[in-house]
Amino acid sequence: MHSLMEFPDRYEIYIDMPLADESTLTVSVYKRVLKVRAMLRESFRIGEFEVKEYVKILKIPDEVEEEYEVEIVEREGPIVIVVFPKAGRP
Repeated sequence: MHSLMEFPDRYEIYIDMPLADESTLTVSVYKRVLKVRAMLRESFRIGEFEVKEYVKILKIPDEVEEEYEVEIVEREGPIVIVVFPKAGRP
């Protein structure tokens, strides 16, 4: 589950990642697509599949210019990722 907050100079993305090992958190961006990955502290099964990793893929809003920077603000609890347009970063 995630939510997106829009501010005049940035977007903040809040992602709930239960059981995620925050020390393995990685964030990558390519062509307005944000990919968040983390290993789980413990695996679990869904039917015949074992789940060991959390992956979330989101599209960055079109209003953000092609050049932007991403910063991880919080790693514990809901993950907070801030997207700054390069022109709008304070």
